[in-house]
Amino acid sequence: MTDYNEFNWNEEESRPAEPQTKTVYTESVLRPKSPKKKGRGKLIAGVICGALAGSLISTTAVMGLSAAFPRSDRVTIYETGGHDTKTEGKTVSSVTTEPMTEELSTEEIAKTVGPAVVGITCPVSVQTFFGTQQGTSSGSGIVISDQGHIVTNYHVVETANSITVRFNTGDEVQATLVGSDQQADIAVLKIEPIDTMKVAVLGDSDAVEVGERVVAIGNPLADELFGTVTQGIVSGKNRTVKVDNREMTLLQTDAAINPGNSGGALINKYGEVIGINSVKVTSSTDGTSSEGLGFAIPINEAKQIVNDIITYGYVRGRPLIGVTVQAISKQIAYYNSLPVDHGLYVMGVTDGGAAAEAGIQRGDIILTADGQDVNTQADLNTVRDKHTAGETIALGIDRNGERMTINVTLGEDSSAKMN
Repeated sequence: MTDYNEFNWNEEESRPAEPQTKTVYTESVLRPKSPKKKGRGKLIAGVICGALAGSLISTTAVMGLSAAFPRSDRVTIYETGGHDTKTEGKTVSSVTTEPMTEELSTEEIAKTVGPAVVGITCPVSVQTFFGTQQGTSSGSGIVISDQGHIVTNYHVVETANSITVRFNTGDEVQATLVGSDQQADIAVLKIEPIDTMKVAVLGDSDAVEVGERVVAIGNPLADELFGTVTQGIVSGKNRTVKVDNREMTLLQTDAAINPGNSGGALINKYGEVIGINSVKVTSSTDGTSSEGLGFAIPINEAKQIVNDIITYGYVRGRPLIGVTVQAISKQIAYYNSLPVDHGLYVMGVTDGGAAAEAGIQRGDIILTADGQDVNTQADLNTVRDKHTAGETIALGIDRNGERMTINVTLGEDSSAKMN
C-alpha cells in the first residue's frame, strides 16, 4: 500500500506508528479468552501477546465506563513533604510531612508496599486482521488514597468494558474509571475501600539519584505471578522515549519489568513510590536485542495529573490545535500536484476550534511550528506539547504556493473528560 492510499488519517486523533530507533512496548498483557487454563502454554502466550499489547490497545478508544461514584470534598493522598492543593470545590490533601530517612531492606519494602500494589484485569475488544476479538488486558495499579483511588497506566484500561481490582489478600472488587490522560499514560480508578486495603506513600522522584537502589512490584503475566518483586538501580533520569507518536520523559531502571507490570510501583530505598512502571525497550530497528531497559513515569509528574483527574475528570491545560492532517511524502505530493513534498497537509479544520479561529484552512500545508520543521505527527505534537492551552503557537503555512505565518491561540483538549 502506497503513502497515497493512506492519505486519510486524523492527525489529532489517530496514532499511527512511525519508524523508531527503538522497539518499545507498554507492559499490559493482552490474552484471548479461554474456557480453561493451559498451564505453561498460557504463560508463553501471555509473553508473546504482551509484546503486542501496547500497539493493539493504544489505538482503540475507551468505552463503556463512567465515573458514577460520589466525590467527596477532600481526597487524602499520602506523600512525603505534605501539602494541601486547593481546587474548585475540592481539596486534594496530602499527609506525612516528613520524608522517610531510614533505609528499608528489600524484604521490608515488599512487606510494606506490596499490599498497596494491586492487579487490574479488564475484558477488552480488539480489532485484528481476523476481525474483532475478545480478550483480557491485565496490568497493575497502586492504591494512593484511603478513599480508594488507584493510579495505573492509561493503556491498561483504555479499551476496558469493565475493571476488576485484585488485592494480594485475594479480595476482588469492581472499579470505575475516574478519568485518564493518554499523553501521560495515566488513569485513575476508584473502588469502595475495603478493610484490608493498604495505601502507598508517594515519594519525591526529583530527589532520586542515578545508581540508587530501587524495587519494582507488579503482576507480570497477570495472576500467574501476582505480586512479583524485582530489584535494581536507577539507571538514568529524564530519559526521552517515544511511545505511540508521543515523547515521554521517564526514569530508567534495570529492575526487571515484564508484561503485566504496567501501572505497578517503582519504589525507592525508603519504601516510597517514585515511579509508575510503564515501558520496556526490547530491541533496536537493526534487530539488536536489549535487556534491562525499563522505564517508569516519575511520580512528581504523575501527582499533578492525578490531582487534576480526581478534581476535574481530565488534565487541564492540554493544548489542542484543532486540525486533521496527513504527512506529505514525495508520492503524495506527486499524485496530488502539491507545491511541496514535505510538511503536513490539512485535511480538515475543527469548527470553532483554535485553528479555525486563527484562519487555518483545509488544503493548507503546515511546514513549521515555532520555526521548527514539522514532517510528521510526532513533530507537530512535540512542539505543541511545549505549550499549554491559551498560549500561542506560530505555524508556517504554504497556501497555494504562498508562504505565511499564522499564530494560533491553542485551545484546551477536554476530550478525555468523563461525562
